[in-house]
Amino acid sequence: MERTYISSLKDLIGKKVRIRGRVDTLRDQGKIVFLILRDITGKVQTVSWSGGNIEVFNSVKSLTAESVVDISGLVKEAKQVSTGYEVEIEEINIDSVSKTPLPIVIEQEYSKNISNLDKRLDYRWVDLRSQRNNLMMRVATVMGNRLREYCVKNNFVEIQGPRIISAASEGGANVFEVKYFDRKAYLAQSPQFHKQMGIAADLDRVFNMGPVFRAEKSFTTRHLTEYTSFDVEMGYIDSLRDVCKFEQEMIKFVLSGIKEKYGDEIKEIFGIEIKIPQGDFPYISVKDIKEKLTKAGVPSKDDGDFSPEEERALSEIMEKETGCEFVFVYDYPHKKRAFYHMKDSQNPQLALGYDLFWKGIEITTGAQREHRVDKLKENAKERGIELESLSDYFEYFEYGCPPHGGFAMGTERFLMKLLEYGSILETTYLPNTPNRLGKLINVKKVK
Repeated sequence: MERTYISSLKDLIGKKVRIRGRVDTLRDQGKIVFLILRDITGKVQTVSWSGGNIEVFNSVKSLTAESVVDISGLVKEAKQVSTGYEVEIEEINIDSVSKTPLPIVIEQEYSKNISNLDKRLDYRWVDLRSQRNNLMMRVATVMGNRLREYCVKNNFVEIQGPRIISAASEGGANVFEVKYFDRKAYLAQSPQFHKQMGIAADLDRVFNMGPVFRAEKSFTTRHLTEYTSFDVEMGYIDSLRDVCKFEQEMIKFVLSGIKEKYGDEIKEIFGIEIKIPQGDFPYISVKDIKEKLTKAGVPSKDDGDFSPEEERALSEIMEKETGCEFVFVYDYPHKKRAFYHMKDSQNPQLALGYDLFWKGIEITTGAQREHRVDKLKENAKERGIELESLSDYFEYFEYGCPPHGGFAMGTERFLMKLLEYGSILETTYLPNTPNRLGKLINVKKVK
């Protein structure tokens, strides 16, 4: 008999079914045992009693929570059960018995997990069984699919830039060095250079979704040493606004798809109503938002960047003024941006770049790129970057390259804000941080 998912049982009352999943809870009342079975689609009450098949009854009584079982039985109407039906167990095969007690408390609906975050992450495969985390992973799947779908619908080509590269992609020091046969190589901080190669190769529009690596000792709720980045690059643009407009519409497409498929579940389990932005996202310059922050009494230590406190405040200010959760911030000092960002021809001190903020945090960085090789080299020289180290990159522009621009979005961070988790570690399948590589490493060695 083929497996039936629990969500389909409501239409099968009076029929024999085969269901498979985990023992969510077990209520032993002596001569009758109630086994609540859980699969990826929901839960159902199953029942066995001593007056029936005694071998089946004893097998059910011997089970532990989180054991994996294969049950065949009759779906019967049961008005005393919230679902209106239950499954009378006729046969049971025990696929796997769970050790007891569990190493962590699995989060239940509408409650906070009482285990600390590090402990939960050490047993991530158990932690992911919770209702919230299970839904989070399914939402992440729709998010990734919608990101790809929107790009493909708009004539983009998917690329996969190499993750091991010969030169640091951001021209900085925050890279992981690896041994590559008889030479040094690096884990890619970004597919940036290879996205631009795609433009020079006349692929016209490209996107890349995959892991990137940052050797930054940042112990925050928003940083990882390895995360999944969704990167876009567009050729033949007229201005930075072309890039912003594309990202704006892409985000609307993603949010609408998530709301359509999981909006009701998200509202029930997370208490969050997915908002689809209407119209264009607002724009504001760094200078203007800094002035607003000053008036609001929010201190600033840097005229070309924002602290976490400023990010939260600027989002609140702009949402109050515009009614939109998203805001594009532009006109950053060029010295604060990557060397390959194009300078503003009217004010070369400024970069043609932007950050997109959502719910108090920066979720993407984008820019119009410098496509003229002589200007690109000048920018690199200003940063003290050895031109020889980027010789392969510069070659991409020596045989003609159209004007282009793009952006990068950290998918785990986007998901964190969407579902309002407290930490990016919670929206990462298995997070790596400065003190975590699968499990916690020797923290004393991380300085």
